[in-house]
Parts: sequence; structure tokens; C-alpha cells
Amino acid sequence: MLPDFDHPVILRQQPRYPAIDPGQLVDSHTGVAELFANAGLDPVNPLGPWIQPGMRVLVKPNWVRHAAEEWSVLEALVTHPSLLRPVIEFVARALCNSRGIIEGEIILADAPLQSTNFELLLQQSSISPLLAYWRSRSIPVHLRDLRRVISVTDESTGVILSSRPAPGDPTGDTVVDLGSQSRLEELLVDRNRFGVSNYDSSTTSNHHQPGLHRYCIANSLLDCDVVINLPKWKTHVKTGITGALKNFIGINCDKAYLPHFRLGPPCRGGDEYPDSFAGDLLARIRPWFERVMPGEVIRSARKSLLATRQSSSSPLVFGGAWPGNDTLWRTIHDMLFIARWLGPNGMKLSSARPILTLLDAIVAGEGDGPLRPAPRDMGCLLFGTDPGQIDVFATALSGFDWTQVPVLAHLSDPAAASITRFESSTSLPGPQLLLKPPAAWSAGLPLKEAVYEAA
Repeated sequence: MLPDFDHPVILRQQPRYPAIDPGQLVDSHTGVAELFANAGLDPVNPLGPWIQPGMRVLVKPNWVRHAAEEWSVLEALVTHPSLLRPVIEFVARALCNSRGIIEGEIILADAPLQSTNFELLLQQSSISPLLAYWRSRSIPVHLRDLRRVISVTDESTGVILSSRPAPGDPTGDTVVDLGSQSRLEELLVDRNRFGVSNYDSSTTSNHHQPGLHRYCIANSLLDCDVVINLPKWKTHVKTGITGALKNFIGINCDKAYLPHFRLGPPCRGGDEYPDSFAGDLLARIRPWFERVMPGEVIRSARKSLLATRQSSSSPLVFGGAWPGNDTLWRTIHDMLFIARWLGPNGMKLSSARPILTLLDAIVAGEGDGPLRPAPRDMGCLLFGTDPGQIDVFATALSGFDWTQVPVLAHLSDPAAASITRFESSTSLPGPQLLLKPPAAWSAGLPLKEAVYEAA
């Protein structure tokens, strides 16, 4: 019987990360071993209850994008490598047989944003020295960029300049159809209504119709025995927060399969932006504006728009970046169902796949996350076997009301029983701090009423 946790284990008041010196081996953060010890796990082989020799283990960090000027700093953007290093080395320890020889495979993989410069991200995180070090210790780590599409963008404006096909998962991918089990089925929307920013909406809608809901899933996920989920804790303009649940968006190799919103405002059956003349106007002129205007004009307009979104109580909204988005949480729940229950060739497993989550909230991202978050020292690590519980607890630690976050509020739905054990009556931890929410969410996320355990 695998150990389970009724509640996530929380480690507070953790020091900042060891410094990253690109080209040099990053030190392990001591909080990882302390967190496992606080969870009552064997200090030598803490992951042994879930991982045995011969297994294939997927380690899934949040590598959403490289750090760049006018975007965000690395510490607030991605999973820190000082947490990645000890986790992978504990996985390797669990894969050792009685003779001390590692049997099995460790896959380190993600499908980041299409505009991510993967090589630069690896350089910024000093991953190459880690890979070399692991090779020298015969630790079989296979690094994989799972994306099927890669784009080049203007670093200041975010406008896509060109796109090209990419190899994706070297072991391939599988198109799986959740059919009527998809949470998107409840929307019963018409054809050609789903959208994803910077992708053709008709392609997305073709994959999601009544009774048909297809995703392009990496075989690295479907073929693995255990998932180690290493998300970064941030606010998110479309979902309020992003952590353990949303990190599974990165098991899908082609973002065109991932509905993020329904086109248009609610008065026309969409949830892309609120009902407003300004929203309609922005949605209509933005593609034309970005196609024909000089870069300097776009940069100036984007800066003005970001300033407006951060200061206004009713910011301009596009791409589903507001609390009225009733689509993306459903896609996220679908991703977690796939991660828990689908195996090779997309066939359903006889029992749920173990998912171990270690949430990086030592430095959180606040404000205009997930791509432009401001760093905020939070000093927390969380560990558990239920990603939904992890996110609800982290939301309470951040001073937010989880009932106002659709991706969390709907964990109490009967349909979510296959992906979480979270119950709305659960006592939650008291706030560690008050993170700044995205501007569009400022009226809804701050705490109202909740049941707290003693801090």
C-alpha cells in the first residue's frame, strides 16, 4: 500500500535559493531533504515507497519560458534548479537495485511556451552542468523538449515573427480522446468556438466538439510509471493561480489542442473577455494592429496596456485573461485526469498513476503572471500526493480565497473525484503573506471566509 497524505506537508521560512552561476553546478537546496523528513519519509531513500528499480519516472518542472527583459526574472518564472537537483538524485537513489546499480529511466521534460528559447532557458538554469554531473554518476536522465511547434517572437512586444514545426517527444505522442468524460463536454458549445492565443481557433475547435475532446499527449507521460511534479507557484491572468494542477498543461505537445477560452464575450456565448465595447474593439483590431504596425508602436502600446491592466479596477482583457474564463480550468482538469489515468497508447490504467508534487514557492510570482510575474519572497515548499490539495493549500498561504478560483472551486464537483480527494470542509493553513493578484482578479481573490488550522 503506497503512503498517502491527507494534507500536503508545508515547510515555511525557507532561505532563498543557492546562486545560479551559468556553466557551474548548482547546489541542492537543503529544504528538499528537510521537507521529505517532515513528511516522515526515509531520509536516505524518501521516494522508495513509490519508485522501485526498473521504473520509468517523468520529472515535470515548470519551464514555461526563458527570462528576458520586460518579462520576468528567472526565480519568479520557472522551477529553480536547486530543487530539481536533489529531487532527481533522490529518484536515482530509489532506482538503485540491491547491488547499488541504477535500473530504470529518468525523463526530464516539459512543453514550454512556443516562444521559449529552450537552449537559453537551460543555460539560464545551468542545466548542462547538472546533466554532465549526473552522467558522471551513471544517473540516466533524458532531457526532452516536448513541443511540436516553436516560434520566434519580438522579445519586447511578444508578437510572433515566425513559427516552425519541432520534433516533439522523441518517443512520439498519442492523440487521446476523452469523449464525454471531458469537463469541456459540459459547455455544449457550437463548432469553431474554442481559442488559444496565437493559434488557429478552427484547429482547436475541430479537436473539441460534442462527444469528442482530443489532446496530443507526450508518450513520455503515457509510458511512465510515476510522475514527479515540480511546479512553480505564481499568479495567473487566466486562472488566478498556477501551480500543481496547471503544470500538467506541459504534457500536451501541441497547444492547438488546448482550449483556453471560447471566442467572444459572454453575450455571444464566449468567455474571451467581458461584455464591453472596448473588449470587442480590442479583439477585432489587435491581430491587424500587430501585423501592420512598426515594432516601436507595438512596444509602446503594449507597455501602456500592461500599465492599464495593473492599475485599473476594470482592466482591458484579451485571450481569456479574467475571472469569467470558464474554459481553461476544464482543460486543466482534463490534463490531470490524463496524467493520473491514461497509460501507453492512451488506454486507461487499472489504478491511478502516482503523482508526487513538490511545489516551489520559495520565491513566488505575483501580479501579471504567469509570464510577467513580479518576484515575491514566500519561503515555502509543499509536498503531497494530491495536486489539487497542494494548490488549495498554497492559495490559502498566499492570502487568496480558493472558492473564487474556478480551477480549485470545481475540485468539489462530483466529476472531479477521479483527480482529487480535496473536500471543501478541509482546514486550511493561515496566510504566509498576501500575494498581489492579477489586476482583473483583484476584486475576487483576496480572502473572505475560510477555516484555518493553527499556523
